[in-house]
Amino acid sequence: MTKYSTDFKMKVVSDYLKGMGSPSLCRKYHIPSKKSILNWVHGYQTNGIAGIKNLNQWPAYSCSFKLNVLKWMKENHSTLERAALYFKISSPSTIYQWDRRFESVGVDGLKTKRGRPPMGKQEHIKRTTTKNDKLKKVAQPEQKRLKDLEKENELLRIEIEYLKKLDTLVRQREQRERNKRK
Repeated sequence: MTKYSTDFKMKVVSDYLKGMGSPSLCRKYHIPSKKSILNWVHGYQTNGIAGIKNLNQWPAYSCSFKLNVLKWMKENHSTLERAALYFKISSPSTIYQWDRRFESVGVDGLKTKRGRPPMGKQEHIKRTTTKNDKLKKVAQPEQKRLKDLEKENELLRIEIEYLKKLDTLVRQREQRERNKRK
């Protein structure tokens, strides 16, 4: 269930377009953030009623689509809100999450699916596996864990090198400032 109905959003957008400001609309309709109102207005202006309609189902975005959105944002120096409107994504925070995952994990971070697998499939797998299958399944997560730890180790090495370089630069700057004073 969504917090605000499409009819309610349309009423707020209509009042905004008639000249009421977003702070007064927040007070009138008890909306905590004027950002919500502005997002509704921009969505309506860009895509009409479809821009503020509540979706019955969360859309599934492909990895390539996510990459295209992030690439477009970088090339056009776009804000999250503008990119969300341009690509008809319901919430700018969705793009923010993609960007965070891409920065931390890379393309693999964009391939992940939401939620957890259905319980029925897990139960079926548990019942049908033999002891050898169980040993193989234990080994696979260990390999993944090892790769994750190696990746984390590499990132920590890079961070340490970065901090060392930063420390050196700060010391050099302080030394130059001391020499200027003398």
